[in-house]
Amino acid sequence: MPNLLPVLSVSSWPDFRQQTLPHEDAVLWHRPLPGPVQDWLDEIPDEQLPRGRFCLAPRDVGACIERLFREAELADHPALAWLCQDAQRLAEQVADVHAGRVLRLRLEAVFDNACRKFHIDNVVARLICTYRGPGTQLSMGGGDTDKAETVPTGAPILLKGKQWPQEAAIALHHRSPPIEGTGLSRLVLVLEPVNEDDEFGTSYDRRFNPN
Repeated sequence: MPNLLPVLSVSSWPDFRQQTLPHEDAVLWHRPLPGPVQDWLDEIPDEQLPRGRFCLAPRDVGACIERLFREAELADHPALAWLCQDAQRLAEQVADVHAGRVLRLRLEAVFDNACRKFHIDNVVARLICTYRGPGTQLSMGGGDTDKAETVPTGAPILLKGKQWPQEAAIALHHRSPPIEGTGLSRLVLVLEPVNEDDEFGTSYDRRFNPN
């Protein structure tokens, strides 16, 4: 990731875990997915990719991912344990950044040009990890797409949103990569803290019950 973008790039989980976004607009954990995990995810038929949207306690994220894959009849692969553990620790990081007792989880299967415009999310912070397919694209000010940078597949990025409590303006914009008509598909995990009083259980979200 170029130094021109206000993104702090780290190479290990401990370094990512301790970041609370004090200066940069985002922090990126630059890592590859384990080969067996990537191979398994890439082999899943498009129509079988799991998806769901929930509000839940941070401690339940791994269990939620496991259930979504089980409901898609994909729970018999050993790589699923790694995926659930990974989503769980990413959730803990998001919760700690804003002391969130409730998170919104979205697991999305994407086949088109979703969120095609560069933007800043109207949230406190949002973590995006693309487990399959092209990663999120980043740009300064939402301008020249020729200078956009793509987050590597498997690399989690934690982005400040418009509600981040700070005075300085956020310059980093992002969007989903345009893939419509390419035959590509994406599997994307999105995690963000929510206001329990205002947003828990909206019409778009389901409450996750781990029992």
